[in-house]
Amino acid sequence: MHELPVQYPPCFFNPLCTCSKAIPDLGIVNCENVPMTRIPQAINSSKVFILQFSNNGLRHLQPQFLMNTGLYNLQIRHNPLADIPDEAFAGLERSLWELELPYNRLIRVPSNQISTIAADNWRGLESSLQTLRLGKNTIDKLPADAFSGMKYLEILDLRDNNLKEIDSSVFRDGMAYLTHLYLNGNQLLTIPYNQLSTLKHMKVLDISYNRISKLIQQQTEPEIRGLQLSLDTLRLDWNQIETLPAASFQHFLKVNKTYLSGNPLRMIEEGAFRDSKINELYLTDCDLMEINSASLRGLESSLELLDVVGNNITDLSEHLFQEFDFLRTLIFRDNKITNFAPTEVFTGFQYSLYNLDLSGKLNGVVSLQDLRQMRNLRYLSLSKMPQDSLSPDDFLEFGIDVKELHITQSNLNSIKSHAFTHVRGIKYLDFSENSISSIDDDAFSEVGHSLLTLKLSHALSSSIKDLPNKSFKTLTNLQYLDMSNNKIRSMSDTSFHFLKRIKRIELQDNEISEIRKGTFQGDIHSTLESVDFAFNQISHLQTHTFVDLSAITFINLKDNMINKIDRRAFMNMNRLKYINLRGNEIKDIADEAFQNLPDLEFLDIAYNKMNEFDFASFDQVGTLAAFKVNASHNRITKLSINSSSFTPATSMYFSVGGTLQSNIKVLDLSYNNISHIMQYYFRPVEYSLTHLYLEHNELVNVTQAVFGNLPHLQWLDLRSNDLTEVDFDCFRNTKNLQVLLLGHNDLMDLPAESLRSLKKLRIIDFSYNKLRALPDNIFNDANIESLDLSHNQLMRLPTKSMSPVSAASLSVLNLAWNLLTGIHTADNLSKFRSLTYLDLSYNRLVRLDDGIFSEMPHLTDIDFSHNKQLILETRGRTFYGLEDSLLTLGLSNISLLSVPELPLHHLRTLYLANNELATIPAELASNLSSLHHLDLSHNDLTVVPLITHTLFELEIFNLAYNPITTITNTSFLGPADSLIELDIRGLPLSTFEAGALCKAKKLRKVYITAYTGIKNFKFPDYLEYNHGLRHLLIDVQNETTLEKEMNGQFPVKLSNFTFTGRNLKSIDKNILHGMRSPYLHFGLYNTSVNKVPKEMFANAKSVRNITVNIYNNDLKTLENPSNGHKPGAADKKFLMRLRMQGSYLTCDCEIGWIEGWQRKHRQYQEDRCNIFPVRRYNFELDESNEYSCWDNGWDDDLRESFCVNKNNMTVLNALKTDIECGWSSANIYQVSHLLIVSITAIAIKNIY
Repeated sequence: MHELPVQYPPCFFNPLCTCSKAIPDLGIVNCENVPMTRIPQAINSSKVFILQFSNNGLRHLQPQFLMNTGLYNLQIRHNPLADIPDEAFAGLERSLWELELPYNRLIRVPSNQISTIAADNWRGLESSLQTLRLGKNTIDKLPADAFSGMKYLEILDLRDNNLKEIDSSVFRDGMAYLTHLYLNGNQLLTIPYNQLSTLKHMKVLDISYNRISKLIQQQTEPEIRGLQLSLDTLRLDWNQIETLPAASFQHFLKVNKTYLSGNPLRMIEEGAFRDSKINELYLTDCDLMEINSASLRGLESSLELLDVVGNNITDLSEHLFQEFDFLRTLIFRDNKITNFAPTEVFTGFQYSLYNLDLSGKLNGVVSLQDLRQMRNLRYLSLSKMPQDSLSPDDFLEFGIDVKELHITQSNLNSIKSHAFTHVRGIKYLDFSENSISSIDDDAFSEVGHSLLTLKLSHALSSSIKDLPNKSFKTLTNLQYLDMSNNKIRSMSDTSFHFLKRIKRIELQDNEISEIRKGTFQGDIHSTLESVDFAFNQISHLQTHTFVDLSAITFINLKDNMINKIDRRAFMNMNRLKYINLRGNEIKDIADEAFQNLPDLEFLDIAYNKMNEFDFASFDQVGTLAAFKVNASHNRITKLSINSSSFTPATSMYFSVGGTLQSNIKVLDLSYNNISHIMQYYFRPVEYSLTHLYLEHNELVNVTQAVFGNLPHLQWLDLRSNDLTEVDFDCFRNTKNLQVLLLGHNDLMDLPAESLRSLKKLRIIDFSYNKLRALPDNIFNDANIESLDLSHNQLMRLPTKSMSPVSAASLSVLNLAWNLLTGIHTADNLSKFRSLTYLDLSYNRLVRLDDGIFSEMPHLTDIDFSHNKQLILETRGRTFYGLEDSLLTLGLSNISLLSVPELPLHHLRTLYLANNELATIPAELASNLSSLHHLDLSHNDLTVVPLITHTLFELEIFNLAYNPITTITNTSFLGPADSLIELDIRGLPLSTFEAGALCKAKKLRKVYITAYTGIKNFKFPDYLEYNHGLRHLLIDVQNETTLEKEMNGQFPVKLSNFTFTGRNLKSIDKNILHGMRSPYLHFGLYNTSVNKVPKEMFANAKSVRNITVNIYNNDLKTLENPSNGHKPGAADKKFLMRLRMQGSYLTCDCEIGWIEGWQRKHRQYQEDRCNIFPVRRYNFELDESNEYSCWDNGWDDDLRESFCVNKNNMTVLNALKTDIECGWSSANIYQVSHLLIVSITAIAIKNIY
């Protein structure tokens, strides 16, 4: 079970952040998703152990701002942080051991977007730094002595860069403590033995996902003859190794674990492992046709585990590995072994083999009795058996050490009485993927004392409608029971009464209609931690359905048919943290339905049919937690007090805070139809509520009687309502509000007094309203940090609306899409001395006074784009004072005929799109030496401008839609060494030479048109040498199926294919045949394609995991991309995610595969959530969210897709209730593989 994140109490300096301890030592401080443009100064007056900032909008670190904290670990990620001042970490020289700064905008170490590193990057850290993570950057060279002097460094992470080779002297001083070196995801062609030889204490070397084809290079062999490395783990998976010649491992003296999985490995020559000792050898998902003793000669005295899952092995020779005395584990799963005699093959393993896996649908029949001579067997996994039942005789003469038995994807039909008489010590039984029609009552009687885990997931025949609980009565020690994904309809109230030590019960994806009172009892189930009944047909939760369960933390009832919850249905559960009722049909929740649940953190009742929200339902709930309730996406039209639940208005309820008190801190009522909120409705939560979400409703005003007395409210979201009026005293006593979001309404004016009482207000959104002006001094004492006034009707800058105090703290100001005509000295912009971001795009600006920004020393981002009448002073005086600070400048669509002088040596991003530029003077580069991103699209350029030859740090270059007719092999030579992203769509090319991109070794993303007019145009030919390419977006302007254009072999890392253009009407089934990556991210946007064939996915031979994104197309048919029964099955494909929100489908039997696919997702969710299988199954981790397994939204896409033939019912509901076919009538692989889709046009943002 994946643990919920720990919830800490609010911090004193900002209650939106959490602190594990109170002042003066704050412990662990977490400010994830808390808007703040700078780190609060109060932190520097306290001690802090760990400080975490993520997704804050943080743009600046103040020097010496952490001097007094004694900080051990600092994490700043996913922020627009562009630079770190020299004194930022002053005072932390002795205490700071761990510094994590990924996913920011830094271009110098340490961070992302780094291209180069140098030894002096670590000055001052040589004696303390233990872990250095430089992964996911664009580093292509490690200079000599790059890490010299870092004598205590233990972990060095250089994954996912562009390294082709390692300098011979990088590690020459030995780095005595280095134990973990990660070089995976680079472009290495060889193993850098010589460079690694000085690392005497290295334990883990990861060079997977590179381009290594041989372990030995003859030309370098004389230099390293006799050199041998000893490691704990060597990862060589997913390289390009096709054969292992003799002596391939001569430079590895001893390796505990060696991974060669995912290589196109066909042959292991005799002697490949000579002179090497390997304990565990993983050859999963290769192309091996055979495996024998000669292949592994040299490992006889060391090999303990051999994994050859997912190969093409058809035969196992007699006396296999007989001389391998220490071999304990053999894994042959998912091969094609049809003819072999276990008694002959495994003769030598009578007492030595512990673990044996022969499972897999294509492996042959294996009799359990043929394995009985292996007396010490502990783990056994099979699929095909000669009989369809398990009985005591099958285990006759088996050893007593058998602990785990897996019989999956088998023909198992029945489990007989006393089946495990001869294997009484079994702890783990897995019978998933079968069709068992009977389990005798005494089937498990002999393993009742030992069995801890029983998995019967998708294991039972459709004839079993009642939960077979009689066979469980002896399982008094069982801890985990999984019977998910079957067709169980009913269970008695005594079903689990004998399971006295049960911790987890999973029954999701069945047809259970009722949980009877007494099914779960506190005195019996004192260890029960979680129950999962999601996706069943439960309609009613009775009183005491869940009561007195002292250990339970999680109850999942999502996507049933629950329409009513009785009083005290959930009661007296002191450790319960999470109740999931999402996607039911709840209309009525009785008073006190949830009672005495003090530790409840999250109640999810979104996507139901509630007409009201009554605080009386929650009695003593969440009193010890930060209690969150999600009631979004319901049918609530008004929020009113139920008169039967309350005493009259003259009573104590209204006068003294009320007889009813609720502990809800975060309340989400968004996406309802609320048009009215009764006066004093929030009185029960006025002393607890900190976050209130009411966006996407139909409210028309903000009144004092509703919002004026919430003294602890920090966050109020009223976006996308119909607000026309805000009362002058609407927030009279709501004085702690920090975040106020009023965007997407109809506000024409604001009372001057309305916000004056909000002295802690920091983040304000008034965008998409009809404001013509802001009242003077509306922000009086508040330290405003971010103000969004975009998409209004403002005619002048709101300088007078802010007092000097408020203006001085403002960091982000968005004034885009207004009616501003100029910015003048009289506007007193100098008030905004802390401003870092200013957006003035889409206005009516005509002129800017010289030096208008000269007194704004922190300004880093300005956008003047789409002011077509704007006249910029040609000598650059507009930007006087910004020479050392400005990083991003938008000058798109301002009718430029030439580029003005831009004396901005630190500028990193320059937008010049949609102008009338015919040339770009090369001498401009001298003033733009730091430029990383240049957008010149939609101009009048006829050649690739020469300025690119002197922009040595240019990484992102957009040339799309210019009248350029020729691209030669030298066109991009200038930026080739630095280019990461290139857009060359929509060029009227007559000549496009095949070597034009070959020097751009760092290139990761290319936007390109299918240039059908170019003779023999093929994408693989142009991308042959771009070995780091990850993403290819193809724009189709002339009709083609792309068969010819996609023919050939793509770079090995290219995994993301996106297709756009209305002239793309059909897709050839072979377009992905040349893929070599195990991941496929397939996107289809704004095309006329009506069918995506399953053969297209099938022909991508290397692919294992698939995601599909489909928006704004004419698609009628999407066929099933999966051919595996679960995620991560070797040599099989599985759809990991389908995104098609906003689609309108024809919902009939031909979408049946979606239901089966989703069931499989849920059945095997644990594989995605646990850390170990992630690497084993090639799952891509969501690094930004450790708790993504608790994300309810992964299947919400189908809640936002609709059935055009079923009165716009959601697809998810249609699959659950209305489509009587597909999963309901057949196996996922027996139903049609079609999805009929009719997708309406929706707005797509940020595709390009």
